[in-house]
Amino acid sequence: MNENNMNDKTDWAALKKMTDSEIELAAKSDPDAPLLSDYELSQFKRVKPVQEIDVREIRTKLHLSQEKFAIFFGVSKRTIQEWEQHRKRPNATSRNFLRVVEYAPDVVQRALAN
Repeated sequence: MNENNMNDKTDWAALKKMTDSEIELAAKSDPDAPLLSDYELSQFKRVKPVQEIDVREIRTKLHLSQEKFAIFFGVSKRTIQEWEQHRKRPNATSRNFLRVVEYAPDVVQRALAN
């Protein structure tokens, strides 16, 4: 959340006054977001973002119309059209999401249905 979000309950003025050690102590005391150990952090592998993705190819492999593809994966039909006609390029997050859709569309649908 940012400073302009009306639902944000963060006291940004107080946060800006905190030292790094005070911020770390506050983070460690949050039971809802335990910090990862150095070992746990080391288990994460750096992701190489997808550079190019063929949206039409993914959609046709799944035997879906633009409209159904958009509905199934929470993207507007217009966005699908823009990507397929190369008027717009998916951003890095969208390209990564589309790669997951290509790899495991059923898992994405189940995750988004909840």
